[in-house]
Amino acid sequence: MNRTAKEYRYPLRLPLEDEPQIAELVKKSGQSINSVLVLCIRKGLPLASQALCQAGGRVTTVDPLPESVLERVYAEKDELAAITAEQLTRFQSQTEPE
Repeated sequence: MNRTAKEYRYPLRLPLEDEPQIAELVKKSGQSINSVLVLCIRKGLPLASQALCQAGGRVTTVDPLPESVLERVYAEKDELAAITAEQLTRFQSQTEPE
């Protein structure tokens, strides 16, 4: 960690309860606080990415509706069924911001 690299500066606020562990690691390793924190971030990034960016999948525990129910729901006419494409386009062009 002693090589010179481009710096990325970011003010970092850590909870006070983490201070004793960080200070102990700095003392044991003989490295600077900065070196310890950089290494912690590098080693922890894969775990943080895994925890925060779970690959796809469902984000709910509710079972999806069966196809037959979806077909029935979407087959029913709603209040927009009587509106033509031209009317919809005209309405949208009036309400869109310029």
